Amino acid sequence: MIRKIKYFAALGVLFFCLLTFMFRSPLASWYIQNRINRFNNRAQAVLKISDVRIQGLASILVTGITLKPGLGDTLLKVDSAYASIGIVKLFAGRIALHDVKLINIGILLESNGSSSNYGFLMRRGHHAGDSATGTVNYAETARRMVRFAFDKIPLSLYIRNFSLNILSEDHRVGFHIDQFTLTDHYFRSTVEVSENNMAAKWTMAGKMDNHNRLAEFRLYPADSSKVSLPYIEAKWNALVDFDTLAFSIAEQDGSNDLARISGFASLTGLRVDHHRIAAGPVKFDKTEIRYLLNIGADFAELDSATLVIFNRINFNPFIRFRAKPSKQITLRIHKPQFPAQDLFSSFPPGLFTNLDGILVRGNLSWYLDFFVDLSVPDSLIFSTSLDRHQFSVLSYGNADLTKMNGPFMYTAYDQQIPVRSFIAGSENPDYRSLDHISNYLQKAVLTSEDGGFYQHRGFLQDSFRESIITNIKERRFARGGSTISMQLVKNVFLSRNKTVARKLEEALIVWLIENQGLSTKERMYEVYLNIIEWGPMIYGANEASHFYFNKNASQLTLAEAIFMASIIPRPKWFKYSFDTNGHLRESNAGFYNLVSGKMLKKGWITPRETENLIPDVELKGPARLMLKRVDTIPML
Repeated sequence: MIRKIKYFAALGVLFFCLLTFMFRSPLASWYIQNRINRFNNRAQAVLKISDVRIQGLASILVTGITLKPGLGDTLLKVDSAYASIGIVKLFAGRIALHDVKLINIGILLESNGSSSNYGFLMRRGHHAGDSATGTVNYAETARRMVRFAFDKIPLSLYIRNFSLNILSEDHRVGFHIDQFTLTDHYFRSTVEVSENNMAAKWTMAGKMDNHNRLAEFRLYPADSSKVSLPYIEAKWNALVDFDTLAFSIAEQDGSNDLARISGFASLTGLRVDHHRIAAGPVKFDKTEIRYLLNIGADFAELDSATLVIFNRINFNPFIRFRAKPSKQITLRIHKPQFPAQDLFSSFPPGLFTNLDGILVRGNLSWYLDFFVDLSVPDSLIFSTSLDRHQFSVLSYGNADLTKMNGPFMYTAYDQQIPVRSFIAGSENPDYRSLDHISNYLQKAVLTSEDGGFYQHRGFLQDSFRESIITNIKERRFARGGSTISMQLVKNVFLSRNKTVARKLEEALIVWLIENQGLSTKERMYEVYLNIIEWGPMIYGANEASHFYFNKNASQLTLAEAIFMASIIPRPKWFKYSFDTNGHLRESNAGFYNLVSGKMLKKGWITPRETENLIPDVELKGPARLMLKRVDTIPML
């Protein structure tokens, strides 16, 4: 009896499999249509398929595919798509593609203001993490994503007539491939690129090996020109082009709690032109990163085995982000001794104006240590140093970095426009040496701007640390970390264009002047006090003293000195510090208490001077004539 039951059961299973095989196409069509209906309802889209046919045991041919939003132009059209699936992995619950053929694919990404025909694809769904804790295991997620991506790389891929068009208001970018073939893991194809009236041809080539979990890609021009990235100029008024882009990604052996991904990315002949980067085009001969990424259950890190190559410089960064129990960021770079000229020769032509052509000898070493727990910003650690080893400068390039040691012509700018030029030296009747500038003013400015000026070498790490902490707490750029040395170099040597290159050049010039002793601290501070802006078209301490108080800089009182220190960050707004009678507003008392307290603590003023200090001054110079009734003080 039991044998008969087994026999009929086996017969029933066989009959069911036979029926399923005979009606596999209608069943597949029904299943796919059911999934399409669910997708359309959820995404409020219109996905249609004309026909579905199952061929053989595990091959499918789909024709007449279209996808569009409920309201909007068609996003996707595919005449036919054929795919064969690996039987072995299918039984293991994984879909791995063997052969894929796609014929006549058209994709249109269209946007106009706040609407687009692809926005519905970006609506966030519900993605569950760990069912017990609601958290995500990054290592497991990374392995799943890598496995999914490589499983979807077919052993053989053929594409004919592929077009991608991106239309944004009046700007159109198009990509077209006549034919793409992936055979024996390798591919090579030509991409026709159009942007409005521009046309170019690129070559892309590489390797995709799903068995060894390795993908490599190269992109370069099909002719003698460069690859110019489209859309960049129209969107950001910038230029980015290069000779060759190459990258690779590979999965390394890991463990249950650690996923490891390695690879490289490189650009040769890169050229970038944007007003926020530098005044003109910046050219990079070679930039490359050979990376090793470790992903654990609750962290992701760039391993210190990673190598970054920038022209003649290379270093090994370590970067870690930890998600729990709180968000933590670690950055560490330790670069042992290397030829100093390698650093300066690695800066691309066009990046700097003053340091182009600089020649040095000796060695340098560099370290950077950074850590912060974002839930406890005050835990932040920041430490960095660029150290010299038998270092000396043979030639300073385009600029004379010693010019502050004697009289020189200084040009003041307002909104990047030169507004006034004058001699910074004794030939100028308003120029004052330090011994002719009130000691109160000297100490008040040091207290408010850079209390460690005479001790540091251009950079105050504690100030940078406090600035970063403040910016994290306020979630915006609320405070900078400039020292007097940095402000002085910016004013004397650099243009007023706010670029990344200017900030980097500023740091290098400060480092050279301070570490090579090109100017004394006293001389630097004297020049600083004589050239900075202290009011509308008012430059230098003596001119400012006459403008506000009708007296020489040597005669300023403690209260007057603290007021002048208070307006350095916003000198043109001085009038909002006074009432209509020319007396200081009570709102300034807090600054007076803060600065005088720090001056007392450092022994720069006596307790008696502190007790007698009244946070009030009276305008007696031409500045009084510029006062007007102000009902409200604007937000600064």
